[in-house]
Amino acid sequence: MNRPLKVAFGLNAASLFHLLRLKPMQFARASVRSFEAAIGVQEIPEIGLSEILGDRKPCIKLTVMRYEDGMLPSDQAMALLAILVAEQPLSVLEIGTFMGHTTRQMAENLEHSEIHTVDLPPNFSSTAQPPGAIPKDDFHLIEKRVVGREYKDRPCSARITQHFADTASWDFQGIGIPAFFFIDGSHTYEYCKNDSDKCFELAKGKGVFLWHDCDSRHPGVVKCISEWRLKGRDVRRIYGTPLAYWKGE
Repeated sequence: MNRPLKVAFGLNAASLFHLLRLKPMQFARASVRSFEAAIGVQEIPEIGLSEILGDRKPCIKLTVMRYEDGMLPSDQAMALLAILVAEQPLSVLEIGTFMGHTTRQMAENLEHSEIHTVDLPPNFSSTAQPPGAIPKDDFHLIEKRVVGREYKDRPCSARITQHFADTASWDFQGIGIPAFFFIDGSHTYEYCKNDSDKCFELAKGKGVFLWHDCDSRHPGVVKCISEWRLKGRDVRRIYGTPLAYWKGE
C-alpha cells in the first residue's frame, strides 16, 4: 500500500495532535506508524484472562471511580489485579506512576509485598531535553501529573517505594529482583524497548510482564512487543483489552 493511503487509513487522535500543531510531516509519519501498528496488533495473538488464571480464583479489591485521563480504566485494572493476586509476587516494579491509581490498587491487593514505582522527577521539563535524549511522548500527561497523589497518606503507602528518574538512565539494579512488571511509561518505541529490555535483564528472563496500550494508537509499544515475539517470547494481548501479557519461567 502506498504512503498516502497509509496516512489516510492511519488517521487517529494521536496523529491529529501533530496536524493541529501545524506539523504536517510529523502528522504524516504518525499516521503511517498508526496504520502499520494496526496491522501489527492483528498479528499479536490474544489470550483470555481465564486461560491465564487457569484454576486460580483470585479475590481482588477494586476501587471503581470516574475515569481520569492517563489512569488505567477499571475493566483493565480488574484484569491486571486478577493476575497480580493470582501470582502473589513479593516485589513489583511499575514503570509510570502518574497519579498513583494503579500503584495504590496493587499495594492494597498485595498486603505483604513491596511495590517499586518510577516516574520522571517533578521538575522535569519537556523543553530542556539533553542532546541525544531518546524521544518521549504524552507530554500533556507529564505536565499535569501529581505523582503518587492517589496513594499518599494511605496505609498501603508504607509498602510503596517511589523512585524519581528517567528510565533511560536509571539504574534498575538497585531495587532487587521483582517478579512482576507493569510497563506503562513513555509509549515511544525507544522507551518501551528500553524499559522492557532492562526489566527482562533485571529479572533474568523470569517473572510476569504486563504492558499497557498495546494498540494501534501506540505503534511504539506494538513494535517493541512484536520484536519480543520474534525472539521467541510468546507475548499475547489479553482479550478485550490493550494489555499485553508474558510470563517467563
